[in-house]
Order: sequence, then structure tokens, then C-alpha cells
Amino acid sequence: MLRYMAIGDVTSAKAAQALAKALWDIRKQYRIDFVAVNAENAGFIVGPSRETAEALLAGGADVLTGGNHTLQSTSLYAMLDNDTRLLRPANYPDTAPGQGYAILDAKGYRVLVASLLGRVHIEPPLDSPFTAADRILSREAGKYDLAFFDLHAEATGEKTAFAAYLDGRVSAVYGTHTHVPTADTCVLPAGTGYVTDLGMCGADGGILGVSRESVLERYISGLPTRFAPADGNYYADAVIFSADESTGKCASVERVRLALPTPIAK
Repeated sequence: MLRYMAIGDVTSAKAAQALAKALWDIRKQYRIDFVAVNAENAGFIVGPSRETAEALLAGGADVLTGGNHTLQSTSLYAMLDNDTRLLRPANYPDTAPGQGYAILDAKGYRVLVASLLGRVHIEPPLDSPFTAADRILSREAGKYDLAFFDLHAEATGEKTAFAAYLDGRVSAVYGTHTHVPTADTCVLPAGTGYVTDLGMCGADGGILGVSRESVLERYISGLPTRFAPADGNYYADAVIFSADESTGKCASVERVRLALPTPIAK
């Protein structure tokens, strides 16, 4: 079995630092063969900086998936164009920097990882993730052994429908974006592992990775408020998919919450 760990949205540079410091030990503890980290928010409401992306990859991530904030960090464009381990959503136009999926090695097997963005209650409006997934699987047929799709989306119904559409065609589908872990880990009828949302990687002292005070001020006053990253104890929400290399099907799905070291203040 290939053990694939998917880690939820990294919410700040400090959260990325904490994860990078602990990830190789986490891989050893859970016997992980491949790690995917959603880093679209690692610059705190913008995509990761080049330095943050490189730190996560050096720290033990095999691939970084994206979302609605990834391309806000223009300093990342050159890395997106030149490093296949850093992804933006595949349903962006072809003129966008970077690529939306990659085929990478794990234990000698070819692992396809795709990043896609939903279309319900989320910006920017992009091509359908359903048809984008079809194009990827058709284009790369015969070139991969296992396939994993990260759908960065707001609506739980869209994520669930996307998983049903791909059931039996990919090893796993997992959702990101809402920062709240869901309790529906399962293997779908045709053998695809699924969870609606992984959760997040960040500090537990705020609201979805944002300081409690700044969020409450916006809700109470109704006025624009400058957000700040949360502080507190750091953790990462993750799901482990165990996939059969010979069939590409998922055998089990396990949720874990990982305690992380406190990052060094800068």
C-alpha cells in the first residue's frame, strides 16, 4: 500500500515554518510515502512566498497544491513555471503561470496529483473542475499508477458531487478551503477515497487561522478590518489515504491531527 498524506490549508508563514520543522518526523512516525500540502494561503490570505514554498518542499512535502489565493503572489510566478512540485488550479486558463497537475515518483510508482478550484461561491470564476479533471485523466492515461485530486472549493455539495463523478477513476478526492475538518472520511463504492475538507494547518487561538479579535471586529462593526494571523498552539489537520499500487484504488482513509512545534518569532 502507498500511504499518501494530504495536509489542509497552511494559514500563514509561521504555520509553514512549524510544519516544515516537523514534517520529516511526521512522515517517519506515520510511515508516509508521499505528502501533499495545500499551501495556497501560506502567505496569509495570499499564496506562499518563494521562500515559504521552498521551505515546505525541503521540509518534507512532495507537492504543494493551490487555490483561489495562489496567483495573488506574483513573486511566485517564476517558481510556478519552473518547479513541477508547486501547483496552481488546473482549471485556470493555459495562459496562467505554472501547471495544475504533476506526475511524481513515490516508491517507484507514478503518482498524479491535481489541484482544481470549485465554482460555487468562490472567486475567480474558472472553467469547470469536472471537465478539467476529464481532460487531465484523458491526456495522461497510461502515464500514472495512482491519482489524487485536491478540489479547493467552498460548497460541500460541489466537492461531494466531484468525488462521485470521479469515483473509481482516481485513488482519492479531498476538499480544501473551508479550514474546518469534516467527519465524512470514506472509501466510495467504486474505490475512491474521499473527505469533504481536510481542515487547516495553523494556530488554534483564532478563527480559521485568523486572529479572533480582528474577525469579531469585522462581524460586530460591519466595517473593513485588517486581519492578522492567529496565535496559539500550532497543529495540522491531515488525512492519510492508503492506496493499492496494483489497482489504484483506495483501501482506507484515516484522519489525524498533528501537533507542531511553536515557530520561532520573527
